[in-house]
Amino acid sequence: MVFVELMIFLAFIGLFLYKWSVNSFGYFTKRGVAHDKPIPLLGNIPWSVMMGKDSYIKHSIEQHMRHKQHKAYGVYNLRDPLYYLADPELIRQVGIKSFDNFANHRKGITDGFNETGVMSKSLLSLRDRPWKQMRSTLTPTFTSLKIRQMFELIQYCNVEAVGFLKRQQDEGNAELELKDFFTRYTNDVIATAAFGIQVNSFQDPNNEFFSLGQRISEFTFWGGLKVMLYILMPKLMKALRVPVMDMNNVEYFRKLVFDAMKYRKEQNIVRPDMINLLMEAQKQFKKDQEASKEDASGNQEDRVKFNDVDLLAQCVLFFSAGFETVATCLSFTSYELQVNPEVQDKLYDEILAVKEELGDKPLDYDTLMGMKYLDCVVSESLRKWPPAIVLDRMCGADFELKDEQGEVVLNLRKDDLVHIPVIALHHDPDNFPEPEAFRPERFDEEHKHEIRQFTYLPFGVGQRSCIGTRLALMEVKSLIFQLVLRYRLNPTDRTSPDMMDSIAGFRLQPRELFWCKLESRESA
Repeated sequence: MVFVELMIFLAFIGLFLYKWSVNSFGYFTKRGVAHDKPIPLLGNIPWSVMMGKDSYIKHSIEQHMRHKQHKAYGVYNLRDPLYYLADPELIRQVGIKSFDNFANHRKGITDGFNETGVMSKSLLSLRDRPWKQMRSTLTPTFTSLKIRQMFELIQYCNVEAVGFLKRQQDEGNAELELKDFFTRYTNDVIATAAFGIQVNSFQDPNNEFFSLGQRISEFTFWGGLKVMLYILMPKLMKALRVPVMDMNNVEYFRKLVFDAMKYRKEQNIVRPDMINLLMEAQKQFKKDQEASKEDASGNQEDRVKFNDVDLLAQCVLFFSAGFETVATCLSFTSYELQVNPEVQDKLYDEILAVKEELGDKPLDYDTLMGMKYLDCVVSESLRKWPPAIVLDRMCGADFELKDEQGEVVLNLRKDDLVHIPVIALHHDPDNFPEPEAFRPERFDEEHKHEIRQFTYLPFGVGQRSCIGTRLALMEVKSLIFQLVLRYRLNPTDRTSPDMMDSIAGFRLQPRELFWCKLESRESA
């Protein structure tokens, strides 16, 4: 009898979970929005992708190709109904024209519980007026002039990186796994250019700063499960006080940043790095606040603050955002140079010409950023392999999204989630003919006008685009310059023969990793 009751109870629980998992699946049918038939609990995410056997980006591209004629389509991300935009005009409206109605990212994951409150104060998590004020405060920190001042710091990291390669060559190690190499490089860049500390992850491979970055960027089962649960049941996760980020990691940054700020203030030290620039921005913010007369009727909760915790939040964000994305871009760019030797030869010719023109002078920021073919190569790499494969926006109020002819494509409601499938747009042959081919010439002076607006979005779109774009590009270009100047990049037996088929799950990384054989150039 007990067994029968147990089976009935389990059947009831199973039925309840099933009903709960599918209760949102009529959303797009009621609204007449094109979509694929969802799977209970998983929505439109295939089980093979969830298990890491097939590629999410490949699935995303195929999904886009099936529905792009509708200009917008629906996707169930687990239980969440998301609108995906396939038409450039709709993307323009959401990202630019009607930005004020689509200014925020989705709630949930970035607002996850944390005892210190740090993550909720980052530029990524802030919303509405506080976000606008913080973005306005931080924008002057990332001007070309400010980034140019960091160039020498990054050049030092380049010297250490190529020095490591030289030692590897001398020891007879011609083959190298590039993702690990580039991750150590970006770690050292962030350490010196953002936090003002000197680490060498090539000489000290287990240094604390690098180990911390590995823990933050590591994709673990528990980390993936927490993200999934925050999507499925954000209220429960907050009620259970489950943190998105390990609080020990946050505490490490707190001590690092606050100790550095205290020491610099006491010793009157000025260094061209991110902490110094943020300290300057903080001072300017306080001056502006004191100079302005606040409206007594203003909502004090909507006013942004810029205390030391707010500054810490931006430092943590810059670390977590820059640690993985730059290394990923460098890895894919190097891979494409390996498998497209004619592109590598053309790039080497440009680098050699610049080197000869400089003579005994060191490479400088303006010369680097003025290299046209290098820019084309990096741009094409970001087209094929954008670090951010999708962008999200939340609808702030009911809104009619119209196409170029003025016809209503979507009737959006407040809090509807709108996504822009960046990688799918970049691999759509209507936007980029022969999308699987690596053709840097797409971005040269003769052809770049042919690119449809709002189909190339490697750093986002509009005011919510990546604030650190200049810094990221400087990191990528400066190391590619030094790498190709000194070495020819050749594929090995372990190099992936088909990158798109080698990527599995949600990570932008091949199963074989990024193996390369380095061949010294005599002219260097």
